[in-house]
Amino acid sequence: MNLLLTAGSYSWSAVLLVISVPILVGGLGPARYGVFVLASLVLGYAALLDLGLTPSLVRAIAMHQATSDRAALSAIVGTALTLFIVLGIVFGALLFAFTPLLVTHLLHLPPGLETDAAFVLRLTSVGFACNLALTLFIAVPQGVQRLDVFATRTIFLATLSAVGQIAAIKLGFGLRGVAEATLAVNLLGLPIFVLLAVRLLPNVSFRPRFQVWAVRQLAGFGAMKFISQLAWLVTFQLDRVIVAAFLPIAQVTYYAIPVTITQKFTLVQASFATAVFPAASELHAVNATDRLQRLYLSAQKLMLVLALGLVIPVALLAHPLMSTWIGPSFGDASATILAVLAVGYGLTLLTGIPALVADATGRPHWTAASALASAVLNITLTLLLVPRLGAIGAAYALAINACVQGIAFVFIVQRAILRLPLWRFLGEVVLRPAIAGAGFAIYALLVRGWITNFALLVAAGVVGLAVYAGLILAVGVLSDQEKRLVLGMLRSGRSGLSALLAPKASG
Repeated sequence: MNLLLTAGSYSWSAVLLVISVPILVGGLGPARYGVFVLASLVLGYAALLDLGLTPSLVRAIAMHQATSDRAALSAIVGTALTLFIVLGIVFGALLFAFTPLLVTHLLHLPPGLETDAAFVLRLTSVGFACNLALTLFIAVPQGVQRLDVFATRTIFLATLSAVGQIAAIKLGFGLRGVAEATLAVNLLGLPIFVLLAVRLLPNVSFRPRFQVWAVRQLAGFGAMKFISQLAWLVTFQLDRVIVAAFLPIAQVTYYAIPVTITQKFTLVQASFATAVFPAASELHAVNATDRLQRLYLSAQKLMLVLALGLVIPVALLAHPLMSTWIGPSFGDASATILAVLAVGYGLTLLTGIPALVADATGRPHWTAASALASAVLNITLTLLLVPRLGAIGAAYALAINACVQGIAFVFIVQRAILRLPLWRFLGEVVLRPAIAGAGFAIYALLVRGWITNFALLVAAGVVGLAVYAGLILAVGVLSDQEKRLVLGMLRSGRSGLSALLAPKASG
């Protein structure tokens, strides 16, 4: 149920995106929407610049909750709150102080936009500090495994934010009004999640405090996670900042919306993490190499099936999608970027299962090293290609990075950890999904010239997914055990694995 509600929150966020983006872009224009994108990006950094405290806090809450050690849990929570407040004040003050420099020297703003941009970025500095404090209280429902409560409140706040932003446009408040509505919802989220945290952890004190042993416990686990988070930030978030630094601010809009669409692909990995990681950890603990190989091959095949189902329609229908959704001129400027990013993020999906296997077999440093290598390669390529090719250079950088570093990591894990030969991987994972994907691609190429409005686009997408599902069944992509695995992940994240992981009967 937790997984279904989480997936539902992701789906609802996609619906809100479809509704709100055309209204915001139409009401603000590409340049002002580009400023709003950068401000939203900064707000999102609160979840990434926490120095690894959030995953460490979730783990600590789960551990101390299990032992009913309320005194230790109060010390951990209070110390974490103190650290989040300090980090929020420091980073928020830095952003506030450097706003004039950003507006006058970094961003390529058209005349007349500097004042509004400075106002929005200063407002964002306040929101950033608020979001870091909010991070602690968001971690509580995750730590006590109440993702159902977390998802419902997240859906409520996301809906309220979209409604507020659209209302600001319709009432003529412009960029400042949209930023104020966004900050208001962030401020509203703080008391909501505070009350939720107090209810979920009764008899636990949320008073700020500072305990050295608690800092050590949080930092010990969080350090490695922070390296991965920082690498993720560089790889998947810094591209828009680089586009803004080299190109007119409107180009950020043409790049950011395709990124927003394709980054939704990565949410698929959450479902697999819930089911695959604990199972892989157990199999490694009992040295069941054969069953771990079967788990990996089945999970990677499912990931490839889902990746093709996302990449093919988005990449091949990129121009009708952007043109009918936002407008023909916007489609001309952003469709190729969307197609390249779809390929890049699709390839990135294929690194998810190998990363889970590396972590489950006691090699988190492999995942961290891969993330660092990806960050270095991606930022280097982005800095080289954006000034020469424009915003699409950042998309090419991601795709090249996924092709080179991402695929290399996949095969390193397969060979060094799982001892899987290449021929077995190609035969059991790639061949049949590729046949089904080729049929799906032919369908997309045939229909894209007929799509003239958004309703036809949606209809073509629904029919296309039905065609793809039929091809998957016709080609025999999934075994009966793998179908049960899918149903098991949808139900609880674990049921459905038993048949797949059971030892094979001898004879």
